[in-house]
Amino acid sequence: MQNVIRHVFLIIVLLLLISSRTFSQKEVFEDGEELYYEVNYSFINIGWTKFTTEKISGRENYYVTRAKLKSNSSLPLIDVDYDFISEIELKGGKIVPHKFTAYQYKDSKKLTVICEFHYDSNYIYIKKVNFDNVTEVDKRIYTSTLFQDGLSIFYYARYNSNKNESQNVPVIMHVDTALMKINFSGNKRSVEISETDYEISSVFLDGFSYFEAVFGLTGAFSGWFSNDAARIPLKAKLEVEIGSITLELKSWKRRAWQPPKYN
Repeated sequence: MQNVIRHVFLIIVLLLLISSRTFSQKEVFEDGEELYYEVNYSFINIGWTKFTTEKISGRENYYVTRAKLKSNSSLPLIDVDYDFISEIELKGGKIVPHKFTAYQYKDSKKLTVICEFHYDSNYIYIKKVNFDNVTEVDKRIYTSTLFQDGLSIFYYARYNSNKNESQNVPVIMHVDTALMKINFSGNKRSVEISETDYEISSVFLDGFSYFEAVFGLTGAFSGWFSNDAARIPLKAKLEVEIGSITLELKSWKRRAWQPPKYN
């Protein structure tokens, strides 16, 4: 069970990274936005994740986004500690990632993955350095396809989810190319989270990851997102072999935003 719970964290990231809708870039990308989530297995809190967005001064429509994923320190059998950073540009109505960096921490050591998108030369550069500071991957993927990375996909979904369609989205995952299917529907539903005393107006989406995660997990996901201009991810669920893992919004920092009431 220890390994399954640890491995689920990587899939939980994917749930967040594909979970929202939007109307315009200004309403999704807000400088200083912070979203904090708890991750639970049944009634057990197994960890948390936090997303932040920062506007880069002097560069139009350019943002640095970050995600932190960490296990519950009171559970000694689980040790999960990740940082993700994605530099994103809004260009021509598209989410264009420029650089993705992932760090995994374990036993005072660090594993690093760097992904750089060189659009003028039609290639993606990927480098992976393991916990022993040995380079395991150093390669180029030549392609003219616009790929998302493991964090930019979160904003891609929020930015494009006003569409009523299914999309197969190319992503760079685990130092290689892959696909994720996102079913945008716009179906209005009510959902509850512990931080409000009323039903929240939300929209629902689901999807499927067509690849194995680092530890062999793969498959379906679902989520509920605020039915307003911000399209904040409210709750997500993942069915795994030990049961259902739930991710839920616990706190947020966004100007004048509150979860919309369901009417």
